[in-house]
Amino acid sequence: MGKTKFSGRIIIAAVMAVCVTAVGGAFSQEDLQEAIRLNDAEKRLSDYKDNETTLKMKLEVLDTINANRARHGIKPVKLDILASRVASMTSSEAAKGNFRGHWNLRGEKPYHRFAFAGGVDHVTENASMVWSSAPLTKNYEAVKNYMLQMHTRMYNETPPNDGHRKNILDPWHTHVGLGFSMINNNFRYYEHFINRYLEFSHVDRAVRSGNDAKISGRVAAPGFGVYMVVVFYEPFPEPMTVMEVNSKGSYPDFTNTRSQIMNFADTPSLNDEGKFSRNVKTTRKGLYYVQIYLRQGTPGGWNFVSTRGLPSVSGVVIRAE
Repeated sequence: MGKTKFSGRIIIAAVMAVCVTAVGGAFSQEDLQEAIRLNDAEKRLSDYKDNETTLKMKLEVLDTINANRARHGIKPVKLDILASRVASMTSSEAAKGNFRGHWNLRGEKPYHRFAFAGGVDHVTENASMVWSSAPLTKNYEAVKNYMLQMHTRMYNETPPNDGHRKNILDPWHTHVGLGFSMINNNFRYYEHFINRYLEFSHVDRAVRSGNDAKISGRVAAPGFGVYMVVVFYEPFPEPMTVMEVNSKGSYPDFTNTRSQIMNFADTPSLNDEGKFSRNVKTTRKGLYYVQIYLRQGTPGGWNFVSTRGLPSVSGVVIRAE
């Protein structure tokens, strides 16, 4: 009998299908029709568009994710189509390339991939895998249970190695994208959790180095205002080998170079009836990762500057060529 390696553990393949029981409530027909509508409307990354069968599977896994969040009094998340396609692309590349984790062979981290696909929200990634010495079963129930088992193992993590669990239970998340890929005896599974609180009206995704890039929009969360904008600079990603990718663990959601900081104290115009418009300065070629932080209330009630405990709600990446 073949054996399956699951996120560092060896378990017997024959019992995988019965290891996990879905604990979420069943999604409704209206949920499915809405997912199909959004899926048809989304034109980006069309090569990774789900069919109705995989949408159903992902909605079943979403039920379990939300049941786990509900156990802790945390609001549910919705299935996001673009994030699901990015997760599916990441899963496919990892399975084909025989690598795992949070980087890809282009040297891109999760926020790069989501932004390069057209995303503007903040994203945090969970990643897991199954490898078997025998071919994996490809029917609906088996694939769904691989996904559920990997999610459940991440949910059951204990401190101090509980980064995936914390991501699942982050109360600021509003959406999630789910992706998987199975190639022979390799299975990859990715969760991309999204914080969606902003509606962008304009984003300069690429500018000439030395020019400013403009971002503008409005806060869609009632009672919140833009508290701080932090811009991180980094060089363009460089290709990595499979060994280099596999040797990495968790990824930093920032860089060591802050190129610009704007807060409510020195730029009160960040909050104008919920609207914001800022210029991001570029001084050299590379990427500029824009994180916008929200805080409840209005600037008149804020008397100190700290992002501790506050959500980053943007994942804009600007290319300076």
